[in-house]
Amino acid sequence: MTRFGNYNDGSQNAPRLQVGTALWSLISLPMNGESEWTLDEKFERVKAAGFEYVECWLDDSNEAEVGATLSRHDLKLVLGHRPFSVEDTRSTVERAKRLGAEFIFMQPASAFTDFEEVVKIVREGNGIAADNGLACFVETHRNNWTENIPQTLQLIEAVPEIRFTADLSHFVIVGEFYFGDMANASEKMRPILERTSHAHGRVSNGEQVQVDVGDGSDDSAQLFVSLWSQAMKSWLQTAQPGDI
Repeated sequence: MTRFGNYNDGSQNAPRLQVGTALWSLISLPMNGESEWTLDEKFERVKAAGFEYVECWLDDSNEAEVGATLSRHDLKLVLGHRPFSVEDTRSTVERAKRLGAEFIFMQPASAFTDFEEVVKIVREGNGIAADNGLACFVETHRNNWTENIPQTLQLIEAVPEIRFTADLSHFVIVGEFYFGDMANASEKMRPILERTSHAHGRVSNGEQVQVDVGDGSDDSAQLFVSLWSQAMKSWLQTAQPGDI
């Protein structure tokens, strides 16, 4: 069995939280009619805001530019991809190695892909990443196998050692969970929260996948604070020195 490891920096430091942002979230900034910032300007602001890494989905057309710009601003890279075959993950691992990515995450295939093929992609893809010294996490996300809780639990049964990139907003919107249902939903998510190593800070209200959280005190935001807290507490129970 290939272990789905945590992201680890190789140090003896205490386990810690690292915060990053996503390249897609910087599209069309600033949103006030001015000319869009260059990639250098965007990453300069990302660095100044205290983020340590940028999540990117890259291909041959932008790999060199994004990689060089991250390096200029001393930002780390996390690489995402959506594999429909083991070879897709192999190519992403090769790109990650070229660029010195910290770890990779995947959105496996589609909700209509044959289940055994999804299991193969997840299990063998992780093995390729592990053989190259990279952690690999499976993202919970709409329009792939992990778009809902039941299918994700089925994947856990087949690959119990799996680790997740938890974008829990997708479970809430696909299931149209509202606040009277959330205690039950939270319990159903427990096996996923217990296997989470990387989380996306997106908040859903059961209708939209991402909503304005205001000052963070409303029910939508506090629900996700609770879910993320459960995931982090579970992670800390087994975290080792250097784990992030």
